[in-house]
Amino acid sequence: MAPLPPTNPPEFDHHGPSRRHLLTLAALVPAVAALLGSCSSASGKALTSKTAHETVAPSEVASQVTTAASACDQLGGRLLAHYLKEAPDTTAMASPLSLAFVIAILADGATDAAAQGYDALLGLSGEERDRAWSAIQNSLNRYDRDLKGFDPDKIPDKPLVHLANHVLIAERKDLQVKQSYLDTVLRWFSAEIEQINVNSMQKNLDAWASRNTAGLIPKSGINVSSDTRLVVQNALLFAAQWASPFKAEDTSPKNFTLADGKTIKADLMHDTRSIPYATGQGWAAVRLNYSGGGSNADASPEDSQLTLDVVLPDSGNLPSSMDAGTWAAASKALDSATTREVKLALPKLDLTSQPKELLEFLKKQGLKPEGLDKIAPELALTQVVQQIRLILDEEGTVAAALSEGQAAAMAAPAEQTKPVEFTVDHPYVLRLRDLTSGTALLEAAIMDPTVKEISGSA
Repeated sequence: MAPLPPTNPPEFDHHGPSRRHLLTLAALVPAVAALLGSCSSASGKALTSKTAHETVAPSEVASQVTTAASACDQLGGRLLAHYLKEAPDTTAMASPLSLAFVIAILADGATDAAAQGYDALLGLSGEERDRAWSAIQNSLNRYDRDLKGFDPDKIPDKPLVHLANHVLIAERKDLQVKQSYLDTVLRWFSAEIEQINVNSMQKNLDAWASRNTAGLIPKSGINVSSDTRLVVQNALLFAAQWASPFKAEDTSPKNFTLADGKTIKADLMHDTRSIPYATGQGWAAVRLNYSGGGSNADASPEDSQLTLDVVLPDSGNLPSSMDAGTWAAASKALDSATTREVKLALPKLDLTSQPKELLEFLKKQGLKPEGLDKIAPELALTQVVQQIRLILDEEGTVAAALSEGQAAAMAAPAEQTKPVEFTVDHPYVLRLRDLTSGTALLEAAIMDPTVKEISGSA
């Protein structure tokens, strides 16, 4: 059976003004892993399987999904801390969820996934691991549809989450990828699997990245060479309107204090709304919901399943000085927080990160890159890169920050009616979450909201 494409509901309907006022889109081609041997759109030959794709609902494996989501939080927390340690004053963005999917697809090919650290990073082993991560993918697939007609300059009425996996294999006489591996990847992850001449791999990777991010990330971060044998790609594309949009006329330049104490002007959106609010050791946090596409009067239950958590360290604290578990703990606190009237001021964002190399980071987390014998003999993981595009404005947002840890939440007493002041005027953290699976799609520590591009790393 050929890899299954996403279902194709009706094409996108577009409404409203230009991108400047309402684009709410993050495009991620985070986690791309290249495997090297030891010693047109460039379409490849599709490889198929007689194994049918198995659809796993999160409710069927609820405890395993919880475990996987916790592992994803831990991975995200450590990744964000890693970036902030390297450059404490520089904005950091990551998609631990996308990275986890690449790791999961590689884990099925590892010689010994437990001994090589894959299982520890993913929280589970064997078929339990595959079923849990497949369920998370299926949880997000309910927001997916055909990208035909999707325009990154216009926001769709209903939220979009497009999650796609791609395995590209070099066409070589000395490389025979095991059918059992292809069967497993297709069964659990509905990956698109292709085989192509190595000379055409770069073009193929670029085209796939662009196609699955609506052109927001036009090129792969992988450096293809004559030694390249196999590449795994994951793309995550998100677009959604706020359940309660900000008014563009209420956006104004306000002071924002940087990590070094310098003050700059940043465009802050303003509104007073009733939203979940929590506080903990050294931080306060709020949760903003995305619309499910219905009106406020007949809102869909899905309105509350995609959220953006904004975690603001107390004045004088920086994300780099706080425990990596703070951010996930803040989200956990918001899950049960009291709704409060909040006077909110939140910066607009338009960020692009250049490819970030992650293999050395993963090695420090215990991942052993050699030994992928369940794919083919003599393969080793040699490159892992991630790129992110993030836009947040009055009509919606795509932003997130994932981290892990514990913090005490203290909901404000119900008798307090005066609006809480929540002015994001110094470095803060964002976490874009799917509440159904409990996973964070994207995380960001925003050090300067006026910066447009984050450089890559060697």
